[in-house]
Amino acid sequence: MLAKYYQYNHTEPAIELLISRMDEMISSHFASNLLNQLVNAESFNMENSVKKAITILRLIGVPVHEHISGIYRSDFNGMRKDWQFSELACSLIILTSGTTSDQAEQIQTELLEFYGL
Repeated sequence: MLAKYYQYNHTEPAIELLISRMDEMISSHFASNLLNQLVNAESFNMENSVKKAITILRLIGVPVHEHISGIYRSDFNGMRKDWQFSELACSLIILTSGTTSDQAEQIQTELLEFYGL
């Protein structure tokens, strides 16, 4: 019975791959969370780092709107502007942050090693 269910209720591997790639492209990182968790340093300038990431994405021909979005979030303090990033944009922002924080430098080094650079 389980085999018949799987036979008729599963997607093709190509479709599963497409769906997983689409899920990866969905912006899932908030700038405020990135700032608080990863690069909590006074020298970090989020707006400047976002501009650098946008420049890099444009230079390599990647659609910016698929990776960086300006959003508004609400919390107990009211509405505030924030950014939403894809995995790629998040990595670019960390790599180009220019902060002198030891934690940020460690994350930058780990990202470079992860990407084989």
